[in-house]
Formats: sequence, C-alpha cells, structure tokens
Amino acid sequence: MSDAPLYASRLWPPVRRRAADATAATMDLLESLGYVGKTDATGVFTLLPLGLRVHDRLSRIARTTFEERGANTVAFPTLQSRTLWEQSGRWATYQAEGALLTATSRSGEQMCLAPTSEEIAAATVREHLRSYRDLPVRLFLSTSKYRDEIAPRGGLMRGREFTMADAYTFDTTPKGMRASVGFLNDACRAALLAMGLTGVFQAAADGGSISAGPTTEHLVLGDIGQSTLLVCDHCGHRGDGSVLRARPIPQNDPVVNVIAFALTSPDGSTTPAAVAIRSDLQVSPRKVAAITGATRVDLLDPTRLPGLFGTKAGTLTPWDCAGTATLLFDTSVAHLDAFAISDGTAGLRRNVAWSGTTGLEALAPVADDLHRAAQGMGCGHCEEGHYREARAIEVAHVFELGTQYAAPMNLSFTDEHGAARTPYMACSGIGITRCLQTLADLQRDKDGLRWKPGTGPADLHLIVLRPDLPAMRERTDRAVRHLRDRGAALFIDDRPEPAGEKFRYANLLGLPQALVLSPQQNNDEVELVNRWTSRTHRTSISQLPSTWGKR
Repeated sequence: MSDAPLYASRLWPPVRRRAADATAATMDLLESLGYVGKTDATGVFTLLPLGLRVHDRLSRIARTTFEERGANTVAFPTLQSRTLWEQSGRWATYQAEGALLTATSRSGEQMCLAPTSEEIAAATVREHLRSYRDLPVRLFLSTSKYRDEIAPRGGLMRGREFTMADAYTFDTTPKGMRASVGFLNDACRAALLAMGLTGVFQAAADGGSISAGPTTEHLVLGDIGQSTLLVCDHCGHRGDGSVLRARPIPQNDPVVNVIAFALTSPDGSTTPAAVAIRSDLQVSPRKVAAITGATRVDLLDPTRLPGLFGTKAGTLTPWDCAGTATLLFDTSVAHLDAFAISDGTAGLRRNVAWSGTTGLEALAPVADDLHRAAQGMGCGHCEEGHYREARAIEVAHVFELGTQYAAPMNLSFTDEHGAARTPYMACSGIGITRCLQTLADLQRDKDGLRWKPGTGPADLHLIVLRPDLPAMRERTDRAVRHLRDRGAALFIDDRPEPAGEKFRYANLLGLPQALVLSPQQNNDEVELVNRWTSRTHRTSISQLPSTWGKR
C-alpha cells in the first residue's frame, strides 16, 4: 500500500489527450481514465495503478477501523477444500445455486474458490479454541472472493471476482453475540464514513445463503444499485421486502394457496412445513425461519408431495397438510370468513371457511406474518403509509449466525463448569471493489470524478506548467520533497501538455486538491485549487498544511 508519488509521464496505461469523456457512464469513465481495465472474462476486471491505489486505501481504512476497535487481522486462503464446505452443508447448496467456482487437484482433491469465509473462519478458530477464557474472538480480513454469477452486471457492482473486507466474531452466549453484532455495525458504519460515503443507512434484510438469522444491510440510495428496497411514503420506514411487515391490498374472492417447505433444524434434521397464504402473495423464507427457528428453509421437492400429502404440487390445501406437516397461516388468510381453495384438479372450491365445510373439518388458524412485503402494500410500521420501491447500493452487511456453522463443524469450548459448549458466531462484510465504483458514481460532477481526502489515488495533484524548462524541473523536485516531508500523497503531471489540457485532466481524475506550479509565479508561490468547491487561492509552498490526506 505505497503512497510513493505517481508521475503522469511514467503512468501506465499512458495518459492520452482527451481520452476520457466527463459525461460518460461511471464505469466507462473509470476505464478510460485508467482506474479499471476489462478482461476477456465477463465480470472480471483488472485494477490498474490508479484503481489499485483507491482499492488499497479503502482496504486500509477498513482494516484500521476494525483494528482500532480491537479486532485481529488474519489472511484466510480463498482456495478451500470440499470437505470443509461439506461440514457446514453448504457445498451442495452453493452447487445447486450454480454459484460455486470449483477445481480438482491432480491428486483428485475437490476444492472451491470461496465466495465467503464462514467455513474457514470456524475451522481456524476450532484449531485453537479451548476454554471460555479464549472468547470473545474478533477477526478481520480483506481477501478476494469468487462467485459464479449467472449474469455479471454493473461493472464492479456485481462481478465474479471481488474484494471483501470481512470480520468474524465468536462469543460464549447469544447476548455476547448480539454485542458483537453491535460492534460489527459500528465498525462498518465508521469505515464507510471514513471512506467518504455519506447518506449510509441501515435496514433489516434477508441473509440469503449465508444466514437464517437476523441481518442488517448498510446501504446508500443510488441509480447504479443492485438492490431494491421498500420505503414507506409516510414514515420513511424502509428495508427488504423479505423482512418488512406489510398490510396486503384487500382482495375480493380470495384464493388460499399452500406452499410446502423443508425446514432444517440446528441439529441438521429436516421436517416438512406448509404455509397457507393468499394466492397473489409470496412467502418469505426469512420470516418462516424466524417463526420456526429453522437454520434453512427450502422449497420441498415437488416429487415428494404425493407421498407426504396425497396430492401434487399446485393442488395442496391446508386440510391436506394438517397433522402431516407443521402448518402455518399467513395473516392474509388467517382471518378470512370465506375463501376458495383448490378442488384437487385444475379448478377451485369456493365458499370455504375455517369453521368447517362439507367434507372439511374445522381448523383454528393462528396468524403469522409470513408474506413478502411489496410495492403498494400498507406500511406495517406506521399503519398509515404505503411502500414504494427505491434503488439502493448495498455497501456492507452484518449477519447474526448463531450456531449455524459452529454446531455442524464441531466448534466447541469448555465453559466455567467444564461442560462442552458451542460458540455463537456473527460476521460482516464491506464490499471494497463495490465501494470504489459507488464512491466514483455518487461523488462525480459534470467535470469528472471527485475523491475525498485519503480515498483517491493521491490527495494532491501537482500541475507543472512548462516542465521542459530546467528551472521548472528544479522547482518541481523541491516541491515534491517538501510536500512528501509533510505527508502528502502526490500525483505529478509533468507531461509536456498545454495548461488547458492539464486542468481538464485534473478535473477528470478528481483528486481533492490541485497545486499549480507556473513560470509566471515567484519562486515560492503556488496556486491551490479545491476540486470540490473550485475555489483557488495563491499561497507560498511553505504555508501549505503540515498534514495531507486526513478527513
């Protein structure tokens, strides 16, 4: 992570006159300015010298933030064994999703390029954990991750290779885990703020294939976002539709459908479950997990339905599932007086009631909130507004893992009474490469990119006019030595180009401040230009700030 001066005359790829268009899309601008390069693999990019400087500075901010709060930094291998992932049960899951990039060694060992680090984190701590006195453990790492995205898109926003700044915590109790979740949220918030991201907010989210427990996303609103949030138009309450409470739009002649799931318990056993829900709504597996305590919620294989319930997919009714599976009722159907259900074929049986109908015994449904919130539904927080969709960028995510990984991977410690106990895990991830593009997109203006101090490829853009003159070369050398002594990270434009081209390039590159050296100035005189305000003022080089790159 060097802050050695960058010289435009030596930079590669070469700086070309008018090679970049300030109005281009952000990813195109990053490519034309030499921050990022395309490869022949879709969703895989090269970080060129300027982009790597930004990447390394953002990574350093994340690492410093976590270390200052007590985390220890480690480096986990990205190449991991199939055996490790089978211990957690996720090898088959990720293979089924098609997200896992795998390889086989010459000796026949199957491995993967890991998209996430829960398994290796648990295995590493397992090797050294003995007693409750060894806990809590808080680890930080920044590594490349790999995910076989079906349709990589958005440049660095969703690629097949990306950098994550992760943290993993291990505690003796659920209370300790929740304290660690607070630690992770605080550290992520502080790191993102130090990177220059403003307007970051937190929202409850779905943990996907990583966690069945509560999770929190750190987001910023932005058109390049890959996430769709719901926001209440009255109270501003917002979050992912899989976790938000919402009041469905009333419907005449409602139809009750049943969706069957396989619930995986913390001990690894599976049981069938069925959710009765209005036919126009979707079940949220995240909410089912929260209600049942399951660590995984998967759709039940349709071929198993006839054997379990005596009927095929698409024709299930609550009465088919009663007594055979855990039967849950969504709030959209539990209080209906009359409704329709499948008649067992392609038609509907109408005027059915929970109190009983010819051939159907009475059921006593208990209402649970199990449907996904969607645009237009009433807000379940204020009971007055309605949800609307908004595009957002997920820049960090915090997961409450519990014993989801520790238990199947036989991670344990001895408590104060000598009994073996399972630790509780939590984790977080900050998308470093995603933050790079997000910062470039949200902070740019009509003239090009703009970086906050301490985040761009350098903090001071030294514009040298007439560098062909011996006197100007001598002034430049003195200025560089002086500024480096004061801690400035420098980019020196020493190309033999006209002043207008150099000023245009400085705006495109976007460093926080520019310092102009001109033959028309006195020997110690310089002109300082602020990229964010466009204000300029003349000063002497000896009166410049004693520190640079501090926010």
